[in-house]
Amino acid sequence: MLFQKALLRELRSTAGGVLAVLLTTLVTMILIRALGRAASGRVDGELVLPLIVFNTISLMNTVLMLTVYIAILMVLSRWWRDSEMVIWLSSGKSLTDFLKPIWRFIWPAMLIVTLLSTVVSPWARQQIISFEDQIQNRSDAQRVSPGQFRESFSGQRVFFLENPDDENGRIGTVFVRSMDRSGQQVLMVSSTGRFERDAQDQQWVILEKGYRTDMRPGQLEARTMGFDVYRIRLDPSTPGIKTQESTRSMSTLDLIAKPEPTAKGELALRIGLPLLTLALGVLAIPLSVSSVRSGRAVNLIVALLIYLTASNLFTTVKAAVSQGRLEFYLAWWPLPLGLVLLAAAMFWRNSRL
Repeated sequence: MLFQKALLRELRSTAGGVLAVLLTTLVTMILIRALGRAASGRVDGELVLPLIVFNTISLMNTVLMLTVYIAILMVLSRWWRDSEMVIWLSSGKSLTDFLKPIWRFIWPAMLIVTLLSTVVSPWARQQIISFEDQIQNRSDAQRVSPGQFRESFSGQRVFFLENPDDENGRIGTVFVRSMDRSGQQVLMVSSTGRFERDAQDQQWVILEKGYRTDMRPGQLEARTMGFDVYRIRLDPSTPGIKTQESTRSMSTLDLIAKPEPTAKGELALRIGLPLLTLALGVLAIPLSVSSVRSGRAVNLIVALLIYLTASNLFTTVKAAVSQGRLEFYLAWWPLPLGLVLLAAAMFWRNSRL
């Protein structure tokens, strides 16, 4: 009883630290990518935080699976290094006696991974798609941002705004470059301007006190004229455009009802992740066995290679099912079973040493 309590207490505390480190790393990577998209104008600033949250949630099943694997490896490897394992083995315990407390540690994580894979992650990906639709369907007034060049939805205009005054809705220096179908280019610069919406809900940008320059392709001559007020109609948003929904964002019930191979491939991945969590947790027990001669680094390198190989194989199996080259019932269980059999072989080998 003392043995199980000591092991479970240390596993849970170590798992908390590992989860915090993995989450910090994941959120940092997602944050850098989101800020890069926001800086280039592909994402509105107010959408950065929701995208970070939902992208993190969508990857939590993989993070939790890796947390279980690393926590067991770290705790048992430390017990071998500090000779605590020798004390437990000398008291009559064997490596197989670790299976029961390890199972008590793994099964709650398996349930959470199952919930994340089948319900939470698809929902988070659906939210990401809805945000992508909002980004894609922005009007020109929503696309422009101060201090950066922004292309209109039609691709025929480029805007640049400087020094906006948010209090009265006015904008500072405005630069507009447009091109018609004949190739004629028009450059407009104004000292100030504003956005305006008419009675038909059409958006306009009003340029004040500026110049317009017309240039024709293949000609060196240009015509320049000044203006006090110039109105430009902005391209409207296109709410009809929708981001194509992928199988990753479909609910598990929808995947079960769909006979397509792509749906079966995604379903195999969602079912297999909890089993892979269990298999990696059991395999971590014999992988933690180390000796003074071999050193602990060798075991950790082998454990890392096994995880990377298993993860890549699982992705390959999913692709094979999605392409119709492998049946669904042969996709979700052979790899976890192979890892369990590998763990059993390592248990047998260590018992004979």
